[in-house]
Amino acid sequence: MAYTVFAEPASTSKATAGKDYLLYVNTGATETSPTWTLVGGQRSGDLSRKADEIDASDKTSGGWKATLPGLRSWSIDLESVYLAGDSGAKFLEAAFLNNKQVHIKFEYPDKSYLTGWAALTECSLSTPHDDVATLKGTLSGAGPLSDLITGGSADA
Repeated sequence: MAYTVFAEPASTSKATAGKDYLLYVNTGATETSPTWTLVGGQRSGDLSRKADEIDASDKTSGGWKATLPGLRSWSIDLESVYLAGDSGAKFLEAAFLNNKQVHIKFEYPDKSYLTGWAALTECSLSTPHDDVATLKGTLSGAGPLSDLITGGSADA
């Protein structure tokens, strides 16, 4: 049986789907030769970057406040469906319980990515009676995120 192939519409949208952004943890022994393991069941992984606000106002600013950016920080708020036996989730939980930082990779849909070190500063298991169990946590950056690295593979 022959199949009909439909033409794709010419799209001008540059929007990307949130489902295509993924978080990995380095489960390998070194930072220089990482073994990237996907944190399974991801529903969201919100990357936040911010800077402290330094008040630079003075009497000659015409009554307007002036600010300068101060110390910068980043974090990832993560929510995943809890998948029993998931290697990425188990690694994050072990890091939390052992007060260890984790090496993370935040991957974009085009396979470009950022890496950095973070501490899991919140780790919760939500178990509602009428929904799936979820793992929620906050990865708080320990130092800078890398510059965006283009290409690459999510495979170890």
